[in-house]
Amino acid sequence: MQKRFSALGLLMALSLAACGGGGTTPSSLPAGSSRVARPTTARQIALPKASTVRKMSAVGSGNAVADGGFESGGFSVWQQCGSVNASIVTSPVHSGSYSEFSGSTSSPEVNGYAGVCQQVTIPSNGVLTIWVDEGTNDTLAYADQEADLLDSYGNVVDTIFSEAANTHGWVERSYNLSQYAGQSYWLFFGVYGNGWNSGYIYQYLDDVSLTAGGVTPSPSPSPVPTATPSPVPTATPVPSAYACDDAQFLNDQAEFGAGTISGDQLVDICGQVTQVLPSKVTASGNHGYFYVQIPNGGTIEIVSNLDAMAQAPSNNPPSWPWVATGNYVYVQGRYYYDNSSSQGIDWTEDDTGSWPYIGYVAVCNSSANTCVKYW
Repeated sequence: MQKRFSALGLLMALSLAACGGGGTTPSSLPAGSSRVARPTTARQIALPKASTVRKMSAVGSGNAVADGGFESGGFSVWQQCGSVNASIVTSPVHSGSYSEFSGSTSSPEVNGYAGVCQQVTIPSNGVLTIWVDEGTNDTLAYADQEADLLDSYGNVVDTIFSEAANTHGWVERSYNLSQYAGQSYWLFFGVYGNGWNSGYIYQYLDDVSLTAGGVTPSPSPSPVPTATPSPVPTATPVPSAYACDDAQFLNDQAEFGAGTISGDQLVDICGQVTQVLPSKVTASGNHGYFYVQIPNGGTIEIVSNLDAMAQAPSNNPPSWPWVATGNYVYVQGRYYYDNSSSQGIDWTEDDTGSWPYIGYVAVCNSSANTCVKYW
């Protein structure tokens, strides 16, 4: 069965409780011992020495972060920041062959900051998306997993998140950095510990992206009546060969948000493609991702099982990407909604397992008058 993936973008700064933060209470300390509290104000994190700073170039898909998946396998792109070394590891990974690791999975706890960083320029309406796997037996008073924006001296300009969390596996996080558009900072990910000899704190990091806005879903705050369908732009008439009911999709989205429905829904949507991401091999196979702007709504992530499509008896697409920004598309598939930041449409092919419907993606030119159906 195809794995579900989060929409890149419903932007939310996750609370500590929502992140599973807080950790567990440390065991009592020996008489006469003391622990240094975690710094919370006027913080500074050591940057790489000037002689080691390298100019980095991010390429592909509009990602302002270079080597977001750590697939270089080392520190040719990302650099060490802090007083304790981080590492590039082969397990666990969210995708690809490598991820980054900061901290320790067993006692003693690291003493100081351990993490990685690189210089980035924040794009317009910048959206930072990451995957993390975190664990600790400490509390936020003494240790944390964090991400920060640092100035050229290592001073913390903004703390993107700070938590003492146990995620119990990989989770996705998205953050809105639009207020810093056009500015250059060091982007830091890592942990802080105070050297507690009975403690541990760690953070695995993978698939870091910092992209321009315009790809974030915007659920309707109230149900959209199905009797009043959202108009399709006049420049893009709906071909009779393909179904489109964006109003029903927006109604389903609102009902999911309100908790009045919970089961996956069959949907037929159409709209303009706003972004296409590289394909990614995960535990459930090779997948392609793109985002569709729903008229009178937000955008929604489309997940296509490329392995299944390649095996279709006909109408199987060429090598990914077979869809481009600006195309007008029609998508039939399974709309899943785990929460406001984890929703999308998948099963857009004929290999649908227990899902009883065969989906498809029809890729058209910007005027929707020349379309090719893939399934």
